Parts: sequence; C-alpha cells; structure tokens
Amino acid sequence: MKDGWKHLYGVIGTSENLNIGPIKVENQSGEVYPIIYKELSAIVSNTSFVDYKKMTKDIVVRDLLKHQKVIESVMGSYPIISFKFGSLAHTEEEVTQILIRGYDLFKFLLPWVGERVELELVATWDREKIFKALYEEESEIQSLQKKIGTKSEEDAFLEKIKLGELVRQCLLKKKVSSRKQILSQLRECTESYCDHDVMDDIMILNTAFLLRKEMEKEFDNRVQYLDDEFLGKISFKVIGPLPLYSFGCIEVEWTSVSETREALALLGLNENASSADVRNAYYQKAKSLHPDKMRDLLNSPPKFEKLAEAYKFLRKYYNQHRSFPREDRILLMEVRTNGSNY
Repeated sequence: MKDGWKHLYGVIGTSENLNIGPIKVENQSGEVYPIIYKELSAIVSNTSFVDYKKMTKDIVVRDLLKHQKVIESVMGSYPIISFKFGSLAHTEEEVTQILIRGYDLFKFLLPWVGERVELELVATWDREKIFKALYEEESEIQSLQKKIGTKSEEDAFLEKIKLGELVRQCLLKKKVSSRKQILSQLRECTESYCDHDVMDDIMILNTAFLLRKEMEKEFDNRVQYLDDEFLGKISFKVIGPLPLYSFGCIEVEWTSVSETREALALLGLNENASSADVRNAYYQKAKSLHPDKMRDLLNSPPKFEKLAEAYKFLRKYYNQHRSFPREDRILLMEVRTNGSNY
C-alpha cells in the first residue's frame, strides 16, 4: 500500500523482504512491514495522521509502549536504529527518501548499534530505612523531633516546617552522594549514561546506560555489589536490554515552502538568502528585540521567542539544504546522539 501515512519505527541493515511476524498495532491498519532501499530497510506500519503534541498523556504513553514493543521485537533479529516516537511519513516514496538521505550514516551506525545495548537502572530508597538512617545520622533532626514531641500540634507548627525543610536538604545531600557512588561503580563497564526524570524525592536515579553487549554480565554483577553495599536501603531495578532509545535516534521533520518563506520573512530576508545572511540577520534583529533593550516589555518576549524559533528552524534547514526549496514537502532529518561522558 503506497498511499496513507506511515508510522516509522526504525532502520535495519537487510534487504530481505522479511516477514517480521504478527506484530499488530492497535488503531493502525495492517502489520508492521519493511520498505527496502539497497541494503537497508525501514520498519513501518500504516496509520492515520496523529499529532502527539495535542494528545492526552494516557494516549501518548499507550502508543509509546506499542512503538517500543515493535522495535524490541525487531531487535531480537536485527540491530535497529530507532526513529523518534511519533515520526511519520506520508507515502512509501517519502520513507525511501529518508533511506536515501541517511544511507551512508545508517550504514556506518548499524555495526556500532549492533555491538551495544541500553540498560536502564532505577534506584529507589526504602522509605522507612532512609528516614530511620537520617534520624540516626543527623543530630539536628533528632533535636527537632524531640522538641516537637514536647509541644502541642498548634505550637509545633513552625518546628514541623523547619523539620520538613531540614529532612529535604539532608535527603538531597544523601541523594547526591549515593548517585555519585552508583555512577562511580558503573563507569568502568559502561560507555555513557543519560538521565531521565525521577518521579519523587525517594527515587535516586532513573538512568539509561550505554554498554557493549559483552559487558551486560559485569553490569549485573556491579549492581548486585551496590545492592549489598547499601544494605537494602536502596532498591535497584534493571530494565533491558533495550534498543538505544536514549543514545541515538532518527529525528524526522517535514516542512514546506510556505513555512520556510515565513521564517525568512521574520528575519527580513527573501528566497535568495544564504546561510550567512540568515545568521547575520538574526544577530542584528536579536539585538534590537532583546527584552533588555525593548521599552515594550509586554510584547518583546513573544517577538524575541518567535525570532529565535525562526532562526533555529532556518539554521537546521540550511545545514541540510543549500538553497530555497522548490518542492512542497521538504525533509529535515538528523540522528541525535544523547548521553553524558563520565
């Protein structure tokens, strides 16, 4: 089926017309299948257009889990470079365009991807044990709790606020030192890490680690060592192996002639502008529109933000295209590599 939107999962290094299997994706028509270009295949399924920026969180999470399920199913047989969740193409021809544009980079990255995995580590304090440890280790907390115990509920109000803030500060300090100890223990068997959001004050870290496949056993051994070292005060959960969601994904964006023209107009430029013209025009206008120099403080921030967005878009466009577009839909694509070095 050539027409209709394509949900993009990832790129693998095979030209076989493979049968990926009965991976059905709810609300999408048909099974997951490959679109082939030379020695590469893009894994896709047919779908209707979805703008996840406008969707509720529960729908986004539900579809994200389905997206990941497909990628992990393919990963069992082939190294895969993932597309960022929510990436779409309109036709099979557009998918082929992505493969053509990224061919050399994908060919270079796939062996690297095939040698590595991502493991996610969640470390969480045992609530009862950590608060008991804080009481035993911090004399100021002991003193405040004893003082509160001698007062009525109403009279102890201010001391309770002070106690809560003190506990928060001590917890943060302990979190920093515990996190440092965990990362130090894992750095020798991993290549990079990428922090994800923690859910609450009790969660110490929610971190993805990049490592070579042969280091998985060593990683597990070191997590076990940490578990013993912290005497059960911290619960460790390892998730994976996973595709390299956090360390390399293909970001696809489609733009148009009108969007490019509007961005140029915001900078006072026309279709003949070069990359250097865009840079110079932005710096000139940014000086005049900066909130620190504008008397109209109410309107200057939105104007400045629009200018910055236009420049960011044009910089991305001119990094990939050397002149003003002539076709109606223009592909902007990059492979983002995240992660922090130790």
